Amino acid sequence: MSGVGAALKVAVVIAVVLGVWYLGAFLLEASGDRIAYAKLPYPHAILEKVLANPGTVLEATWETASRAVLGFFIGLFVGGLFATLMVQARALEVAFLPYVLASQMVPIIALVPIMRAILREPELVRLYLASYVTFFIITVAVLRGLKSVDRNALELMASLNAGRATVLRALRFPAAVPYIFSGMRIAAPLSLIGAILVDLVSGQGGLGYLMVAAVVVGPSQATLLWAALLIAFGLGILFARIVVWVERRVSPWQFAMREQAA
Repeated sequence: MSGVGAALKVAVVIAVVLGVWYLGAFLLEASGDRIAYAKLPYPHAILEKVLANPGTVLEATWETASRAVLGFFIGLFVGGLFATLMVQARALEVAFLPYVLASQMVPIIALVPIMRAILREPELVRLYLASYVTFFIITVAVLRGLKSVDRNALELMASLNAGRATVLRALRFPAAVPYIFSGMRIAAPLSLIGAILVDLVSGQGGLGYLMVAAVVVGPSQATLLWAALLIAFGLGILFARIVVWVERRVSPWQFAMREQAA
């Protein structure tokens, strides 16, 4: 019953959004604006554009989404490993964490031409930026989670003469799971943004390239621009929901997960 109720809520929200959208498009068109169809096209016009060019849209979606997902997992692995090393050696945390934090002061869009000049391949630049965004978020989240263990629990493990590997496996990692998934929920959509930025600036394909191509052609291709925007929006929500779905199955013992199940 809860599943039916949730689906009904989603359907109601979608219906309200579409209703407001159609009303806004109608009012803009009725105002006499000659390019109203480009400023706010009707949803069915966007759908018709996608159905008229399915190969182009699917190819662009796959190029961006696949690189974003791969970059996300690379950043997840490297960030998790780096955070684990830092929690084991205080000197590493003191030496490298400030630089990890400072690296986020550099605008991501400024890194695109720099990495394009170094790596030369748009595919590699997509992977790098998606990994870069994920790496920072996961590193901070995992490090905070691993350090969130109660001091009394650590003292108990020390009294039992438990090794570092045992402490990590039995104590630190279980305590860090909520932090890790919180970071993943943020990093997953942002990895997609990193991949799209590459397409916008210097890509030869992908959703960002569709957006740029639509803007260059003019108002006649505005529906293609809106289609790419909506697909990117949908992918971002999908990535975040997948992380939540995995979290519920990996850590059902969490209080928040138990509350949602109830």
